[in-house]
Amino acid sequence: MNSRMVFRIAACLAAAWLCGGCSIVSNERLNKLEADHKAALETARQVADRNEGLQAEIIAQRKQIETLQALGEKRLQTLFHVERIELGRYTGGADFDSVEGDDGVKVYLRPIDRDGSVIKAAGTVKVQVFDLAADPKNNLVGEYAWDVEKVGKQWSSGFMTYHFSFDCPWKDAPPAHDELTIRVEFTDYLTGRSFTAQQACKVRLVAKPPAATQPAK
Repeated sequence: MNSRMVFRIAACLAAAWLCGGCSIVSNERLNKLEADHKAALETARQVADRNEGLQAEIIAQRKQIETLQALGEKRLQTLFHVERIELGRYTGGADFDSVEGDDGVKVYLRPIDRDGSVIKAAGTVKVQVFDLAADPKNNLVGEYAWDVEKVGKQWSSGFMTYHFSFDCPWKDAPPAHDELTIRVEFTDYLTGRSFTAQQACKVRLVAKPPAATQPAK
């Protein structure tokens, strides 16, 4: 085999290798394009699904607006909402530790609707306890507050029992006098109106031992 023949065979082999390489590159390119196409189709499907969901939400909100508009501004008058509040008869001094003497007061709150029924209404509550026999500058025994989420957890219902209840322990020390005034403010979340009620109560205070006297000299 002469050198010219060897060169021709080598050239043929090189050409075959190049053609095979081009085929491999083309297949890889084709596979990538196919994968990109599938990803684009999936993205388009997700966008279409989200768009469909948004359209359904817009239609539902539009219907809700139309319904509210049809009801008019007087729609609240047809709903059961708070018209006043009452404090339960057991509102007063409370013993939280079974040791002699009250440790604070317990408040029983009843929101009342226009028909006189007690309802579990969403709202916030603020309780203030006053010792009106003390110096006016220092007659606030304690102030307590509950947000709407905490108020909901204070509800009790059962046979002839429907009320919110709130424990209000003494902040620092027991009051100086056993007759206190409890003031409660309830803000209704439905109407934004605030209602107040107050009630006097008696608490059991621990008698202070008499001061020791110095023996006469």
